[in-house]
Amino acid sequence: MTHHPRVLIVSPEAAPFAVAGGLGEAARGLASALSRQGAEVSLVLPKYRRPAIESLALETVLPELWVPLGGDKVKASVLKAETAFGPVFFVDNPKYFCRHEIYGSAKEEYLDNDERFTFFNRAVLEFVLKLKLPVDVIHCHDWPTALVPLFLRTHYGQKSHFKDTATVLSVYDAARQGKFPPESLAWTGLNWDYFTSDQLALNGRFNFLKAGLIFSDALNVVRADWKEALLAGEAGSGFEGILQRRAEGLSEIRNGSDETTWATAAKEHLELYAKAIGTKRGGQSGR
Repeated sequence: MTHHPRVLIVSPEAAPFAVAGGLGEAARGLASALSRQGAEVSLVLPKYRRPAIESLALETVLPELWVPLGGDKVKASVLKAETAFGPVFFVDNPKYFCRHEIYGSAKEEYLDNDERFTFFNRAVLEFVLKLKLPVDVIHCHDWPTALVPLFLRTHYGQKSHFKDTATVLSVYDAARQGKFPPESLAWTGLNWDYFTSDQLALNGRFNFLKAGLIFSDALNVVRADWKEALLAGEAGSGFEGILQRRAEGLSEIRNGSDETTWATAAKEHLELYAKAIGTKRGGQSGR
């Protein structure tokens, strides 16, 4: 690459705005570390009902964004806050995100998580398109964002704005995959040809994470020693066939624990981004 990459980190959570576990800390840590390495970083997540979000000085950048969902269009808005590493965008829709929890309670996840996160994935691409936000890499984090690579290859495959935009998917927990009834596919606007064992179906369910594993340009597994375990089928995810086919593009980059280790992780991510961009552009990385 001949310039610092423009990276959009898409995550269902990020510290300090909304955190449910290690993913939220990792998304913020990576954004900060990439910025220190010279990358142009933006972050996007849903606008939950959280004090850390409500207390921000938010600028409305898109007061009205109509997001395709199933056969309808659903209204959203996009707000922005400036941070030390770059802008953070919040996708706002009260029906889906004006809630105290991210995924649901400790006892039960929200029953409409399929609808909520399908909406979020489409909203991200719609707002990037409408703002003409220049992005080299969209880095998706775990199953709630794993439909972005799928949508880029399908609904947005002919959009010139995205012709050079690569996708990277980081997997944090192979046990939590975003598994939903087959009928949940309707929210994507895709036809039933995609609900097959070699595409989006796994054990009779519509599987968000599987979509990202198949359609992203590069993959990263975060937890130590997962790469070998997943490739061998030892983690019980059901993804070993996909990952074995994609072994050449599969990385294992651990999260940092301090500024020094995050610097190492950021450099490894920049190498992964270059690989993803090369894959997207037919092996011709750089501009």
